[in-house]
Amino acid sequence: MPSENITVHRNRVAALYLDGKVCRYWETLEVSMDLGSLAGIWKAELKLPVPLPAGAMPCVGQSVRVDIHNQTVLRGWLEEINSRGDEDSLSVTVSGRDLAGDLVDCAAQAEGPGRMDRVKLEAVVGGLAKPFGLSVQRVVDTGEPFEVVAFDTSSRAIDVIEQQSRQRGVLVTSDGLGSILLTSPGRTRADEDLIFPGGNVQKVDARLTQRFSDHIVKAQGRSRQRGTKAPLSPNLAAGSLARITGMGTYEERAVCQFGYCHDSGVGRYRPRVYLARTSSEQTPQQSRSGKELALLLQQSQRVRRPGYSQAQATTRPETAARQDGQPYSLDDQAAWRMRTSRAGATAYVYTVPRLRTAASDLWRPNQIVHVKDAVYGLDGDMLISGVTWSVSGSEESTRISVVPPDAYDLTGAADHIPQHGQSVRRSGMAGRHGK
Repeated sequence: MPSENITVHRNRVAALYLDGKVCRYWETLEVSMDLGSLAGIWKAELKLPVPLPAGAMPCVGQSVRVDIHNQTVLRGWLEEINSRGDEDSLSVTVSGRDLAGDLVDCAAQAEGPGRMDRVKLEAVVGGLAKPFGLSVQRVVDTGEPFEVVAFDTSSRAIDVIEQQSRQRGVLVTSDGLGSILLTSPGRTRADEDLIFPGGNVQKVDARLTQRFSDHIVKAQGRSRQRGTKAPLSPNLAAGSLARITGMGTYEERAVCQFGYCHDSGVGRYRPRVYLARTSSEQTPQQSRSGKELALLLQQSQRVRRPGYSQAQATTRPETAARQDGQPYSLDDQAAWRMRTSRAGATAYVYTVPRLRTAASDLWRPNQIVHVKDAVYGLDGDMLISGVTWSVSGSEESTRISVVPPDAYDLTGAADHIPQHGQSVRRSGMAGRHGK
């Protein structure tokens, strides 16, 4: 006989559907959306009676829908099942991701050729997403077309999307329902502040870790002096090639390019290198030679290094700020790497004991929120980088992760670090409580 302690879950706040049929045996249900992960994540804890009713045991590969307050927040797949039990009951944990999860796992273009010519970013993302039944919504301008987008056929779709989106200063996220959004960070504002202690925040979790001092993005461009015709021709007489003055330095700048950003908040030499894995569109005039990178890193090595005077130790390598109207360069990509690394090393998670704001809207990622935290010294704008809606029995809560407001912004000044959460956003951002 089924255990009398097992009750069918009829929570009216949230609903879980497997293959279109309501799942009535869940006890806890969570959905997470995060700017650092393309796909949203869901997880549920089930309590099943033994012997099992017909159709009660879930299966890997089932379609999933999650509703919160009669609003669908996620469509995806059941990807993992873990269970344990005895002769009376069975505890089952089921989890998965939204429909965009396949872009994270699967090959970008399995049939080949791993190349696209003269395409805009939305065409790149759309071409990779279409086989998986995903659509693309462009919220911001994505810039000029790429001359060439080339990648290994073994590359994952997410890798190609991230590489190209960084070159256009575009944030790529999922809406959880089957659309990929090409947007920018913090375009709207939450209609409620986060206040701790003595406010709407029930508890806070903080994680502060060390960061990296120097962020270097390396890429390879095309030779600017490569001829359009074959180098050998029967009409040419034998002879030696004339050496062009300065051509070695010119070609080094053209072919071997790098972007650089220094995090002035790090007290010692901790470099990190990233590969752009795509041909850089920078011109040689925008690029710098390997000698210049060596000089920048030598300056960074002097920071708090034993054997140097105080004046030398405080000398910082220069990080140039991006000028309006400039194309996004490797320097901008390095600055974005620095900001996302800094955000990952400084994370605050605030838990509020409800799913919706004071205006009855669900808390959402990618919104600017004012944080007033007397414990950790925050009093200013922060960016909601992720939310987790959680329902357990009659209890509900939202965990809200916040980071500096420029963490995912590829268009901001590289050398400006927000103080106590103060926003560095331009005047074009929506008003304090604007939607």
